[in-house]
Amino acid sequence: MSKGRTAMRNSLHIKGLIFVVIGASLWGIGGTASDFIFTTTPVDVNWYVTARLTISGIILLSIYTLFFRRKHRTVWNKHTVLMFAIYSIFGMTMVQYTFMAAIGFGNAAIATVLQCTGPIYIILYAVMKKYRPWTKAEALIIAAMIAGVILIATNGNITALAVSPLALIFGLASGVALAYYTLHAPVLLQVVHPLQLVGGSMLTGGILMNFVHPIWMFDFSFDWTALQIIVLILSILLGTTLAFYLYITSMKYISSTEAGILGLLEPVSAVLTSVVLLNVGLGLYQFAGIILILGVGVFISTRKAETS
Repeated sequence: MSKGRTAMRNSLHIKGLIFVVIGASLWGIGGTASDFIFTTTPVDVNWYVTARLTISGIILLSIYTLFFRRKHRTVWNKHTVLMFAIYSIFGMTMVQYTFMAAIGFGNAAIATVLQCTGPIYIILYAVMKKYRPWTKAEALIIAAMIAGVILIATNGNITALAVSPLALIFGLASGVALAYYTLHAPVLLQVVHPLQLVGGSMLTGGILMNFVHPIWMFDFSFDWTALQIIVLILSILLGTTLAFYLYITSMKYISSTEAGILGLLEPVSAVLTSVVLLNVGLGLYQFAGIILILGVGVFISTRKAETS
């Protein structure tokens, strides 16, 4: 009996690892695809976020209704509805919008790396919540993250920015949104099915974004190429719908440590595809900043494992 349970647990663990690897990679590649769309078509951030959230939300909620609703019924009380609404706005929608805005004003490589500053805000939240002083390790993490951001923003020349100020602001804001997204999602997943959570929060955000830029207000006069159409469709279906679902579902099967380490495949895939496919130029100091931030991410994850 115990062997059967162990085998089942191992199987679910492997499933979680596969999900987070694919999800994180698709998220990073999806960012590069978005960069391509912004630079080669008249599509702007507002319409793109509206389309991504609305279409992905409808698809995921439809799958839930057809295949999972009878097996998993959620009891919606006032607390759950409030938590879900807050998560939809400040988690899902803010992650999507700030991240895409950072790409629009900068590029996918820098946007995804700046989003990795999320651990800074998680540490600050933990310190304030528990009313305790920082540890030396936490102070080192924050200092290293800040140093990495400065290297990316200035490319070693502190008298001038090598990155658009708006790209920097939105990139750091996406780190805040991702920190909240990371802290809030596991709580809701205890009572809400992953498809409900991801699909519902996306559709809620999509409805709100339609008041900013309606999805039907689209420039049909532009002469679209087949490549641009394919990239646009796949960036929504794979880079958003599938990526979000796989990543958030993986949290049920693997530890936060594993999710943290493998989640770094997102910025790695974004940097590689941006440099190779879009010929995005990054300076030596910017590469150093990227490596520093990713290294801190690995350190944080392995430190959690040692602590546990």
